[in-house]
Amino acid sequence: MAKHRGKGISAIEYPTGMNQNGDPSQAWIKVKPDGRVDVFSGTADIGNGAKTIQSQIVAEAIGVPYDWVTFDNSNTDSSPVCTGTFASRATFVGGNAVLKAAKEVKLKLLEAAGKEMEISPEDLEINDGEVSVKGSPSEKMGVDEVAGAAAYGHGVLITGTGAQLKPYSEITNSATGEVDSPPHSAISYAACAVEVEVDDETGEVLVLEMTQCYDVGRAINPALVEGQIQGGAMMGLGLGVLENSYPYYPSVDHRGAQYNSYMIPSPLDMPKVKTIIIENPSADGPYGAKGIGEMANNSQPPAIASAVQDAVGIWVTEIPITPEAVLKALEAKNAGDDSVRRDGKLVSFDEELSVNTVASGLSWSA
Repeated sequence: MAKHRGKGISAIEYPTGMNQNGDPSQAWIKVKPDGRVDVFSGTADIGNGAKTIQSQIVAEAIGVPYDWVTFDNSNTDSSPVCTGTFASRATFVGGNAVLKAAKEVKLKLLEAAGKEMEISPEDLEINDGEVSVKGSPSEKMGVDEVAGAAAYGHGVLITGTGAQLKPYSEITNSATGEVDSPPHSAISYAACAVEVEVDDETGEVLVLEMTQCYDVGRAINPALVEGQIQGGAMMGLGLGVLENSYPYYPSVDHRGAQYNSYMIPSPLDMPKVKTIIIENPSADGPYGAKGIGEMANNSQPPAIASAVQDAVGIWVTEIPITPEAVLKALEAKNAGDDSVRRDGKLVSFDEELSVNTVASGLSWSA
């Protein structure tokens, strides 16, 4: 009996900005007479940093400091429509909505400034809270002065609205399923490489190192992006080796009845993690951003499965890869059985499986 080390890798892709059943986000923005900006969005921040990201997008698009922006998503009565915080859409879909609203606000600010400065709005620009003449930055007004003049001098409330909804994809060929446009707006890509140690006596799988590489389009807030990926690594580790809601599925016997009976990883279980962020901008995302939410915990389980195979020569094709599952697979291997279960049926690796199908996702696990 011994402990064996192995390495594995997985590659995944994830669509962002989908619409096959209506998936809108809306936003509206108003500028107060002191130049401060209020953003009203329906995007709920569930810890993913949506308020921060969308505020950054608004500040960048208008040309004011970040701390001038107040984000309000306090209730569904005053907030615009947002389908929800899911499907990695808060930055991509919600971000596009606030971006459109911010661009409209900027145009109205330039129009108001043009009147005050007696110059064409096309010859003006806004940077760091100041409206200045292009090529002559000394000729300028503060955004607060412009907003005040609009309110008290011209009786104008500077506002902007924005909405993001990808057109529905219509089927053009029912035989092939071909559609007139992709049902998604952008594709994110990721890869994960892990090193594991497998104890062939106890069946325990210990993940030692994990290197993750994510194409995020544009990292609007790199710290939040890395935090999302780090959190996803812990979730993916749990899905890969620990978390099992129904250990004897489809039977509900032995299902944990309390929170303390459901196993999740703790900081002590975390391996050495390295994160690589690649920026491959999306043409349709706000400032090139893609979604980096759910996909952050998708790549680890298949990479772990690949590493276990490298370590002890078995494929465990259902997650989590528990000691029990490892020992059963080792027992079958020692008995000369090279079959695995797929959708409840025994199939041969030679006929049905390959490294690529396993490493691209464990879609057949219960």
